[in-house]
Amino acid sequence: MRLACFAMLLSVFACVPAVAIDVSPGAVVRPASLADVTIDDVFWTPRIETCRQVTLPYCFAMCEKTGRISNFAKAAGRMPGKFEGIWFNDSDVYKVLQGAAYSLCTHADAKLAARVDDVIDTIAAAQQPDGYLFCFFTIDNPDQRFKNIHRPRARHELYCMGHLIEAGAVHYEMTGKRNLLTVAERLADHIGSVFGPAKRLDVPEHQEIELALIKLYRVTGQRRHLELARFFIDQRGNAQGHTLYGAYSQDHRPVRRQSEIVGHAVRAMYNCVGMADLYLEGGDEELAAACRRLWQNATHRKMYVTGGVGATSRGEAFSKDYELPNETAYAETCAQIGLVLFAGRMFSIEPEAEYADVIERVLYNSFLSGLSLSGDKFFYQNRLATRGDYRRQPWYGCACCPSNVVRIYPSLGRFVYAHDDTSIYINLYVGGEGRISLGDNRVAITQQTRYPWEGRVRLTIDPTKEQAFDLCLRIPGWCRERQTPGRLYRVADAVENEPAATLKLNGQPIDIGRLEKGYVRVKRTWRRGDTLELNLSMPIRRVYAHEKIEADTGRVALQRGPIVYCVEAVDHGGQVRNLVLPPDARLAAEHRPGLLGGVTVITGKAKATVPGSGQLKTVDLLAVPYYAWDNRDGGEMAVWLAEEPGHRNGDAASY
Repeated sequence: MRLACFAMLLSVFACVPAVAIDVSPGAVVRPASLADVTIDDVFWTPRIETCRQVTLPYCFAMCEKTGRISNFAKAAGRMPGKFEGIWFNDSDVYKVLQGAAYSLCTHADAKLAARVDDVIDTIAAAQQPDGYLFCFFTIDNPDQRFKNIHRPRARHELYCMGHLIEAGAVHYEMTGKRNLLTVAERLADHIGSVFGPAKRLDVPEHQEIELALIKLYRVTGQRRHLELARFFIDQRGNAQGHTLYGAYSQDHRPVRRQSEIVGHAVRAMYNCVGMADLYLEGGDEELAAACRRLWQNATHRKMYVTGGVGATSRGEAFSKDYELPNETAYAETCAQIGLVLFAGRMFSIEPEAEYADVIERVLYNSFLSGLSLSGDKFFYQNRLATRGDYRRQPWYGCACCPSNVVRIYPSLGRFVYAHDDTSIYINLYVGGEGRISLGDNRVAITQQTRYPWEGRVRLTIDPTKEQAFDLCLRIPGWCRERQTPGRLYRVADAVENEPAATLKLNGQPIDIGRLEKGYVRVKRTWRRGDTLELNLSMPIRRVYAHEKIEADTGRVALQRGPIVYCVEAVDHGGQVRNLVLPPDARLAAEHRPGLLGGVTVITGKAKATVPGSGQLKTVDLLAVPYYAWDNRDGGEMAVWLAEEPGHRNGDAASY
């Protein structure tokens, strides 16, 4: 019996990382552990389940069907054949594995765990004796190792290797298994034998390795991984030792001197994530200042109302300040994911609601639009208008976006709660429970809500023992901001007279008072069963773009709560480009459980130009959440609507 108990104890400890850097020295707050957050939410639970039951298996199947997984078997010598697909296809397998690791953390699944281990076994077999692992060169071009770092023949070796390292660290952190971590550590050490001070001074053209190495450092405690990440970040923009790639890869000047977000949008976002991570581990204020400048430029001058970033298809890149066309919007799904990751790091550095506001804007709009309601079709680009010539696809030759979304759905719990030693922050209003450790106390927080369709949130606080701490509730930007001059988007004043937000403690109203960095801070000695009831007013808002955004001149967008709306041709007789929404149009919100998985729509009366006559007729308006577009018939779609005749909805600003 004692031996059996001892064996059981060992099996438990085997699932706990042996070493982990739990608190980064530069973090003011830290997110709750994913294992400590249970999501039971009317909005998010069905989507997370669709990802778990449909999207994740579908991505595994597509990786098999397209040769992405068999490439590893070929590299291992287990089967004959040439490399299949694009040279960076390895990365998609790693991202799907990372998504599976997050899913296994929150949902025990023996079949999925076995599948993951089987794929990891094939990956490990493909690793070369010196630790090198990149299928494209191992299979067909073994003499080309690290010889194609630069454009125009960059093959994204270090990018792929970064995704493996990140997946290995996450898989270990989520499951306690070392099989992929061992591969990741051997690979990281091989990279460190080639690159670094007094070695090769090149940097990857596509960022990812930087943040991955820091993640590896956090789960292993091995400082050499952090120092290699520091080298890659500090070497970017340094002309001593390597030929600069230029602004396209954020390699035009040292990162600490950068002020404008430029170049390939995904690379730029991953670059910012790596910079923020390095600050969190080292406390370099010059690096933090650069992160703030890049954040401000990205979100105050170059972000769509849906949270999308990266305006132009030319290089999948950021464009000039305020240049945000609608029909040609690129807004790659991967770039939106990068922005969420960057915002999460910035919140850890300085807990301000602005960062959580952006996380919310992206998650409920441009991120969600990247995956169909069925879970098996995807958007690579997330346009804000279309003439009917753009539809979701079942897969892409470059499948970075499908494989990326499966990393975010199962890890959503990371963004809901954050804390320091004396405060707990509620960043997202998501039904379920979070369990936070404050010293030797354990605090359970249960949320009950129908957010984002309703603004009522009931929170029950259950500490293991009575304790004084601050509970900080975010008052969302869409709720707390009316007219804010100079901002990228502003909302018209609400017609309702109700307050924007009210709060009750144990049934008694309390004064919200002045917000602290966008949060209402409730100070109290909390006892089991204490309740807070937050009510956020959700009128329909008319949103207006900054006057310098030419594509949206004379147009208005509709938003209710965090949800941005659009109009689709299927609801308007086959076209929406001819719609006009007058400033005085009366609008109403209505929940329709049978439409698009259950959505709140906006209804009202609009005008439509009559073809051939130029006259206007009154028509019924039906606006649906932007994230749900193209889940029915195809056709025209528009987010921004003309308020006066003379504009055609969706026309893009010329480049």
